[in-house]
Amino acid sequence: MSLKEFKADKQYLNKNYDSLKSEHPDEFVVIHKGQVVASGVALEEVLSDARKKIGDKLSDSVVEYLGTRKVEMVV
Repeated sequence: MSLKEFKADKQYLNKNYDSLKSEHPDEFVVIHKGQVVASGVALEEVLSDARKKIGDKLSDSVVEYLGTRKVEMVV
């Protein structure tokens, strides 16, 4: 993946974050060439589905978790 392609997919994610979060609440999404190619709650399954669709290009994709819950940590 070129830096330009990564930036484009990241920009797509940022621009559409709210609508993607509404469509895929508390799910992982894989974005490749400006499209969601896989989504779901189990990361392994999402990555497997994405590999079936785009093969080795998975490493050229943006993977994001669209959480709806606020997370606080005490350390």
